[in-house]
Amino acid sequence: MKFHHSITISRTRKMEGEETDNISSLPEALLLNILSSLPFKEAAKTCILSKKWLKMWQSTNTVKNNQLECKDVEAYGAVEVPQRKAFKNFIKIWITLHKRHHLHDKFTLRVSPPSNCGDIVGAYVNFAVEDGVKDLELDFAESQLEDEHPEENIHDAVEFPRSLYENKKLQQKLESLKLHSCSFAPGNFANFVALKDVTLARIPLELESIRTLLSTCEWMESLSLKNCWDIESFDIEKLELKKLVIDRCIFRMDYIGFEAPNLKVFKYCGSEPPLSEVKVVAGTIEEADLDLSPMDEFDECGNELQNFLQDFFVVNVLTVCSVILQVIPSGDEPVKLPGDLRVRHLKMKIQMHPQEFCGFLWFLNSCPSLTKVTIDLDRCNILSEYEAPYVVDLKDRKSLPVPTCFRSSLREVEMNGFIGTSSQLYACSYFIRAASILTKLSICFLNNKNDDPHTVELRRILESQLLRIPKASSDLAIIIR
Repeated sequence: MKFHHSITISRTRKMEGEETDNISSLPEALLLNILSSLPFKEAAKTCILSKKWLKMWQSTNTVKNNQLECKDVEAYGAVEVPQRKAFKNFIKIWITLHKRHHLHDKFTLRVSPPSNCGDIVGAYVNFAVEDGVKDLELDFAESQLEDEHPEENIHDAVEFPRSLYENKKLQQKLESLKLHSCSFAPGNFANFVALKDVTLARIPLELESIRTLLSTCEWMESLSLKNCWDIESFDIEKLELKKLVIDRCIFRMDYIGFEAPNLKVFKYCGSEPPLSEVKVVAGTIEEADLDLSPMDEFDECGNELQNFLQDFFVVNVLTVCSVILQVIPSGDEPVKLPGDLRVRHLKMKIQMHPQEFCGFLWFLNSCPSLTKVTIDLDRCNILSEYEAPYVVDLKDRKSLPVPTCFRSSLREVEMNGFIGTSSQLYACSYFIRAASILTKLSICFLNNKNDDPHTVELRRILESQLLRIPKASSDLAIIIR
């Protein structure tokens, strides 16, 4: 796998035969910010541009090194190839050049797979963060590994460099730590007083390790678990976190239980809804993002999903995926949740496929306090073996319900990725005809280039169609982009 980056220097002609370099005239602090956003090898290439750029790349406070750029994909899993030797040499050169200049902001290293590089990688990391950094990311995961089977790593996790646990400057500075396929000792982070954000990915993880990490790092505000496995469950008596992400992890028992009085953001992605006992605080919890898109085929787990959703009934912003819309009506409450959701802003990542229609109405009916609906249209996971609990026909407006929010609170609807399918048009018509206090309907085409003739024609046709629809709200403005 190779990533290609290019650097373009903008030049303007001052006089006949004379050019000026606009980028080089920018303040040095701004140029360093630009260099810090590039992979380190690309930043190094800027030394050939001019004398001013010769050593500037050595002064960046951010380093992103990706050994994937140096790897021969066809030799994947085989013996070491020349590119890996070149990678080692590059590291040695970098250390030599930076003996008098250490990083302060960010260090990122990706090596996949890390075999035969352990010695030099360890020296590299130790040297790079000698004076401490704010953001450290070490990624040793298999680059070709699928998210659905993270446990199939063909190599053991690399151990977090032991010397870093005792690095006094790192203990004082480190704010964000991201470890991919990198094992660690959770009890050794007790002195990392600035550490607020931790991401653990693609490693086997025990529940006790999570508990130890949370109790050891008292100042931690955000924890993300991504593609981890062998976790017994997520059973934490009390969480002090402000943000929790559980993304495609494999639990021995699908159970999530915690009390989190400070939690503001919760994100969950999995192939099925977990059994849950979650306590969050109204007025504190702001956003929940629930994603079941990894589900393989339709499963009548509507009751479990409704119970899981009920745990977050006080959130202000709720994001749901297409699979949730397909599954949610299969529970005992196929039309709406008896205990209303207090959601103010509902975000739906859907396709407006017929299999989503029941769930589409379910959420509108279950959220009587909605002020805004955002519909992000895209191709979605449409489940096989789907069974609709009842028939919904969006073009039959007489049979469609009028949710409470349409009459009392819904002010804005936003549709992104619009391509003009009949179901998308019927959804627009539904809001226009039935939402009596709606003030804004925004429709953004998938290809929204103003000068594209096809898009211009689609906008014209859509506008003429929507203008013929009777408006339930006299204050409604329809914006097409």
